[in-house]
Amino acid sequence: MNADRKELAALSPEERQAVILERINTAGRVLAAPLAQEFGVSEDSIRRDLRDLSDAGLVQRFHGGAARLVTPALDFHRRETLHSEEKQAIGGAAAASIPHGATLLVDSSTTIVRFVRALSPTLDVRIITTAVDVAAAALDHPSAEVIMLGGRLGRLTRSATGVAAIDAIRALRVDYCILGTCGVAEDMTLRADDYEDALLKSAMIRAANKTLLLATAEKLGQTATYEVAPVSMISTLFTSSKNTAILKAIRDVGIDVEAV
Repeated sequence: MNADRKELAALSPEERQAVILERINTAGRVLAAPLAQEFGVSEDSIRRDLRDLSDAGLVQRFHGGAARLVTPALDFHRRETLHSEEKQAIGGAAAASIPHGATLLVDSSTTIVRFVRALSPTLDVRIITTAVDVAAAALDHPSAEVIMLGGRLGRLTRSATGVAAIDAIRALRVDYCILGTCGVAEDMTLRADDYEDALLKSAMIRAANKTLLLATAEKLGQTATYEVAPVSMISTLFTSSKNTAILKAIRDVGIDVEAV
């Protein structure tokens, strides 16, 4: 046993859990078996650590490991400053794939605001959205027709929600849905933290001929409370993730992946 492993093996359960929590918050997820080997303890001990962290509301457990919790309570303007270079790259790559004359049904997220801003100013598009910030960004586009769907505005999503918004979306048939997500879970489902937002996103996917999912690296492998749809309903994922295992799993269900 090398010196580093001896030091890890000597940690108390509380100290070990603190190290594991830091690892999860940095990497996004951990697996029990490699942790057990690294710390020189049994997998049962690691599973107890992960259970304790989950019971404390600090992580989300899944079979064989645990993931960082999605934190939905961040203010929109705070979220806009996080991972800004990743969001710019993702938004730019997705924007470059949009053809002239397309009708877009556009979700609410800070990454998607970057997408709207990255659309070529000469691109003739129709942008339909429930999101306040997306509509505001789209109004700055000189060639876009902008349609704002109404409903009750959610403070977290800064988007119209509720029956009126969902009914309006169900009446549409568009070329592309441009979607954000709170997480792409290990079971290959898209997740949302808000129930009404999950219903809205689900309706948007079903209203589109193709769905482009825009997700920063930390969203892959993450979970959240409500299921939106199976990942298999997505056409293309634009992401900054370099996690080859989860990208392979997504490709294996038939999704095109554009890693930026």
